Amino acid sequence: MSLNFYYAAHTYVDNWVVCDREARKVLGFSRVTPPEPEQAREHLIVVAKIYGIARNFRLELEGDKARLSPVWTALQEIEIRPISEPDAIDCVNNLVNALKPTYGRELLSAASKILWMRFGHPIIIYDSLTWKWMCQNGGCPTIRNYGDFYKAWRTNFDNHQNDVVAACEVLKRVKARKFLCPIDVTDEEFEDAVSSPWFAERVFDHAVVNEISGV
Repeated sequence: MSLNFYYAAHTYVDNWVVCDREARKVLGFSRVTPPEPEQAREHLIVVAKIYGIARNFRLELEGDKARLSPVWTALQEIEIRPISEPDAIDCVNNLVNALKPTYGRELLSAASKILWMRFGHPIIIYDSLTWKWMCQNGGCPTIRNYGDFYKAWRTNFDNHQNDVVAACEVLKRVKARKFLCPIDVTDEEFEDAVSSPWFAERVFDHAVVNEISGV
């Protein structure tokens, strides 16, 4: 098992610039100042396409915005921000249950990815490749549900946290923003992002997916 956190930190910056940076600003709305529905749906579409979950939202409606409107409605109904592991697990499972009557399926991966855009840490993204890696290398018991996945993921992340954080620190030390980000990303914004728990957690995800995919 060889996880390259330095390469993962570098590649995740691209993902952050292309999708996560703006999507998190819009979908991480406060209850007082939610975005315009049109703007929110546009970012949901971007997230769905880049994160490979667009095919999950199948409805007999014309256009991506119409098919994702129920997701935006469900997001607005989440009133309490998760602050703990049990909160995060409940939040994802609740959104899965809320979307199932509309889409006819349990959209676990999609729900976790959208909620991560909404809240970041402590939500953990469920991904089948991450699940496969943990089953093969993570020393975890059989994963049956999101709660099992979450706990196994957290155990594996904690085992590698120091190395992940060290890789993120290098991005600041070598002033990687100048090479990897557009001009409107300031030093302050970049350093705040790469120092955040959610950034380190996504770097771990990228390292795992790279390793299981042979990248």
